[in-house]
Amino acid sequence: MRIRNAVLLVTLSSLLCTQAAHAQALLAPVENLVINRAEAAIISRVAIARGFAANDPRIAATLTSMGQVSTALNVVSTGAAVGLGFAGAPVWLTIAAGVGILAAGSALYAGSVSLSRSLDGKTITAQQPLPQGVGSGYMATPAPDPGTGNMVNPWTWAASVGIPVYHTSSCMPSNPCAALPAAPTSGQKNFDWVAGDMEMIPNTISQVQQFQQYLATYGAQSGSTVPPNGADQIMSVSVFWQPNVDGTQQTLTQTTFYNHCGSFDSSGNCIYSMLSSTQPLTNWTVGPGVKPISGSDLSQIYPNLASSSIATPLDPNTLAQLTNQTWQQAANQPGYQGLPYSVTQPLTANDVQPWAIANPTAVPNVGDLFRPATDPGVSTVTISPTVQPGDGSAPNAGSSPSVGNGTDVNVVNTPNVNVVNKVSVDLGADPGVASPTLESTPTISMILSPVVGLLPDLKHWAVPAHGSACPEPSFSVLGRSFTLTAQCDLAESNRTAIYTSFAAMFTLAALFVVLRA
Repeated sequence: MRIRNAVLLVTLSSLLCTQAAHAQALLAPVENLVINRAEAAIISRVAIARGFAANDPRIAATLTSMGQVSTALNVVSTGAAVGLGFAGAPVWLTIAAGVGILAAGSALYAGSVSLSRSLDGKTITAQQPLPQGVGSGYMATPAPDPGTGNMVNPWTWAASVGIPVYHTSSCMPSNPCAALPAAPTSGQKNFDWVAGDMEMIPNTISQVQQFQQYLATYGAQSGSTVPPNGADQIMSVSVFWQPNVDGTQQTLTQTTFYNHCGSFDSSGNCIYSMLSSTQPLTNWTVGPGVKPISGSDLSQIYPNLASSSIATPLDPNTLAQLTNQTWQQAANQPGYQGLPYSVTQPLTANDVQPWAIANPTAVPNVGDLFRPATDPGVSTVTISPTVQPGDGSAPNAGSSPSVGNGTDVNVVNTPNVNVVNKVSVDLGADPGVASPTLESTPTISMILSPVVGLLPDLKHWAVPAHGSACPEPSFSVLGRSFTLTAQCDLAESNRTAIYTSFAAMFTLAALFVVLRA
């Protein structure tokens, strides 16, 4: 009997596991190769913008090498993707992590949606925009005067600063709660705390933190505006999402930093020391779509993403990083024959933005990161502007489509161009134009002579000779005659310096006069 029960239990367990695995597989998004085409289009546009011809074989060689890099990451990650696989299978997010876009401890942004990876690299967390809460547009309710020396009650204080607080159906008309609006009975409640005849419904986690800070201060000071002697001093309160040990669940948590009075000195003054405490906020109920989504496999995240988050276009900077990093790794491969990659001129969001504006329907979104980079059963990742899902005969990356009616050109843009039916152009008869000739190079004398010979009369001009004597004034006083000669002696002793200075001054003055004429 026991053996039969054991066999039955194992059988049922196997069936349940099979059904669960099957249900999980149904949730996996199918490939659409949007990122494959986007990378190819961006590289082609950048190459043309940098002066390369649209049919330059190096563009195709670059896309081929980028496909090889993505293929290597796709194959290596198969079965070994921890936190980055969808039910263990690699997707575009796996490749993005492989090229360094989503390294351990980093985040990837797509508009208002972010995907972050834990420091140990084992879990992925998705943070979506907060839903529109019922408390949006809440009008603050003035708080009654608490009396001298008293702090306002935390709940009425919250209502007075605009944190949504309502009265419940148990509120009596004579109670203070009656001054608050009635609590909504339906709608999105991002954060909710019911306490007797009042209900608080903050819209954001910052409002929760704002209330918790005041609540902690109110409690530490026993509701008094003047802290009692020896009371704890609340320094700061931080409210955040704390992952559990394996990183698959998030808990609303608070950390409080405060000065604690551990002892008193001889004068009766507190001797404070900084302490902290961390605890979950169990009083709060979190609404749907508010808590970050974490998991060790992408299949635990994707089904919980809102449709609006999945449809959010990738940020141009993120798309630029993904394409640039893949191109850089491709250029480092042995035998690379593609476009030259320059670390001083990497591909940036400025290169992606014009393409995204011109091709809004071709821009990948968040959901595309959760899709495979190849068709089922195919290991090669094709980077091509024309590749489509299920197209096993997709053209080589960057190949030029045939042009004209029935014209068989057979040109394949690969690094080694193989032309089967050669194309020739008749340029007509040779016109016999001779090679161009260059005129003789001028000498230094020929170059400088116009400058040296400028104003020839000026070179023969000189300051006219001039003679003068130093005046020696004299005067008579009390029958005696006095003559002043000290200034002449001083000038004579500095004759050379004075002559040189004035000669230079008059020379320049004369030169300006001549040139102005």
